[in-house]
Amino acid sequence: MDTSPDTISLADLVPEISSVLADTLNLMDLADEEIDNACARHPVQYRDTLFHSFGLLHPTLPRMTSAFVYRSHCQELLTRVVRGEDTRPGTAAEVCCLCADISTQVPLNSPAAGLYFRMWAQAFPHTPVADDRRAHHEALYADRINDYEQLARAKLAVDDRVLGTITCSGRHHTMKVTCHYAQL
Repeated sequence: MDTSPDTISLADLVPEISSVLADTLNLMDLADEEIDNACARHPVQYRDTLFHSFGLLHPTLPRMTSAFVYRSHCQELLTRVVRGEDTRPGTAAEVCCLCADISTQVPLNSPAAGLYFRMWAQAFPHTPVADDRRAHHEALYADRINDYEQLARAKLAVDDRVLGTITCSGRHHTMKVTCHYAQL
C-alpha cells in the first residue's frame, strides 16, 4: 500500500467531488431559472431558442460561482440571443470579475475604475455600489473607458459561445413539446 503524501484515497475524494457536483448542479438550476425568466419576459417566438441556449451559459471565471454574478451573466447572454446579437464577447459580469481580480493585484487607474463602475451598473443594477463615482469617471474618461470596455469584452470572448445549429428531439426536460427546431 502506498502511503506517500501524494496518494489520495477515494474516501478523501468523495467530499470534494460531492461539493463540486453540488456547485455544478446549483449553477445548472440557476441557468434553468434564468431561461424560464427570459421566456416569461420575451415573446413566445423566442422560447424554443432560449430553451436551447442552455449551452451558452457556462461560467467562465471562478468568481462566477456567486449566484448574483452568474445570474447577470446568464441574463445578458439570453438577452443577446433574443436580440440576435453576438454571444461571444465578454459579458458585463465577466468584465466585473476581471476588474475585481485585477484590483487585488494592482490599484485600478481612473479609467479602469470607471470601467468597473460602468460594468457593475450594467451587470448588477439592483446592487448599487456604496460609493458610486461612475458619473465622475464617465465625465473625465468616457473615451478611454469605452476603449477599455471594448478590449475587455474582446479579451474575455469565448469563441465557441455560439448557438450554432439547433436540433431538438421534440422534448424539453423530458416533456413532449412543439419545438420549431424538432426533427419531424
